[in-house]
Amino acid sequence: MDRKKAWLGWFTAILAITVIISGCGGKNNAANNGAAGGESGQGPTDISVLTIYYQKEPPAQDNRILKEVEKRTNTKLDITWVTPNNFNEKVNVTLASGKLPDLMLVTDTSNAAFQNMAKQGAFWDLSEMIKEYPNLMKFPDITFTNNLVEGKLYGVPRVRPTEGNAQPLIRTDWLQKLNLEVPKTMDELYTVMKAFKENAPDGQKDTVGLSGYVNQSDMGQFTFIQEAFTGTGGKYKVVDGKLVDTTFDPSMKQSLEWLQNAYNEGLIPKDFALLKHDQAKDLVYAGKAGIFPDKPNQIPMMVKELQAAGKVDADLEWTPYLESANGKYASKGTGHFGMFVISKSVKEDKVKKLLAFLDYGASDEGHELAAYGMEGEDFTKDGDNYVLTEAASKDLSFQFMQNIFMKYDKYGNLGTGLAAEKLEHERTLIDQAADASVSNPSSGLITETGSKLGSDYDKKIQDLKTKVIMGKASLEDWDALVAELQADQTYQKIILEMNEAYQARNSAK
Repeated sequence: MDRKKAWLGWFTAILAITVIISGCGGKNNAANNGAAGGESGQGPTDISVLTIYYQKEPPAQDNRILKEVEKRTNTKLDITWVTPNNFNEKVNVTLASGKLPDLMLVTDTSNAAFQNMAKQGAFWDLSEMIKEYPNLMKFPDITFTNNLVEGKLYGVPRVRPTEGNAQPLIRTDWLQKLNLEVPKTMDELYTVMKAFKENAPDGQKDTVGLSGYVNQSDMGQFTFIQEAFTGTGGKYKVVDGKLVDTTFDPSMKQSLEWLQNAYNEGLIPKDFALLKHDQAKDLVYAGKAGIFPDKPNQIPMMVKELQAAGKVDADLEWTPYLESANGKYASKGTGHFGMFVISKSVKEDKVKKLLAFLDYGASDEGHELAAYGMEGEDFTKDGDNYVLTEAASKDLSFQFMQNIFMKYDKYGNLGTGLAAEKLEHERTLIDQAADASVSNPSSGLITETGSKLGSDYDKKIQDLKTKVIMGKASLEDWDALVAELQADQTYQKIILEMNEAYQARNSAK
């Protein structure tokens, strides 16, 4: 769906939803111990849900995990599962129809049209009611802050760990062969990449140090390089209480120069601008790249793939942070991936049951069921470590409830499949990342001008970045674009509006 059609869909939805809004009052009651059905003896609560799924196919209605969820929460679930490829389109159509499920996932909570709908009263304001649900209140502050609309919370965030984000995963067996250490600075990373290129530890022709790709409007898998130089997550950094666009910062130019040199020396793929995610990762599996930026939860699967390809000694290590002139840096996540909204047409008593249902999903028991399945059938315990059964490890489709249930776990991005000793080591790396991580200060903020024209500027800026890296444009061309944007009144208006939104959010806390 193109941007224009998406906007039409959202604004049609605004008109449709204002028709169905109904007011509800009354005071909040405490959660019913995580059971959505409420008092003992009460029948199951019917709950309709619209959510995303990433498995090969959605679960059947009689799926054993789904039935266990219903049993434990005293609910009858009617879930519409939608693939990522057309999820936003499905949300638009559903909103426009006015026939909303009880719980609906909205992944892009910074979308201007969605926020306008929230302001018009289309969804329940849960700012106070959610405080009665102890497991939901264990979410970190950043999770809630990044979802506020004019200081109000119009849904239950789908919480995610803030630490353990995309940083270099490095072939440690390659490091050992070349007597190298895991890099801690950008200079050390460059040295490792060059050694991998020149020595090709797996003996593959055309080996590169680092595999990755860029997108049309951002740096894609190379984002960690840009942010390591700028010292901030995203496009803006906070200086003296204000947001400053890093496009104008000298460190941005330094990141481009670093990547330009890496490209010229063959340390990154020559066709990086054309690669897709799987293609970039396949270079690692083929033994043609020793570094791929990703979360540590990818280690077990990637090691398994490498060993299956004949690299029996292969192992990977996650780099917790990298240091540049701006100091140590690691990316801090937003603390969420969308949130579940509740239509204002839902009665207050049922809202409480919906919150109790999600509160159970954020409990230790609910999270265990969603992430690891059922003990004995899908996993066994080795101390605090979950060990998947052979059948479960070969087919992770039983984890579909993770698309609805999620508790906050600082170490959640470590995933499953790590040996106990390796898991403990990776936890120490997460702790190191936490000490150096910086959040994106503009996450969740929108501006009127930016919503209309921001993507055009982003594409223009990224297009030149890609050309500079490939030598199709010079660093002087970058300087010229910076000067152009500094004199561009519309672009400067976006920065001004972003600062206004930033200050308004801070004052609403």
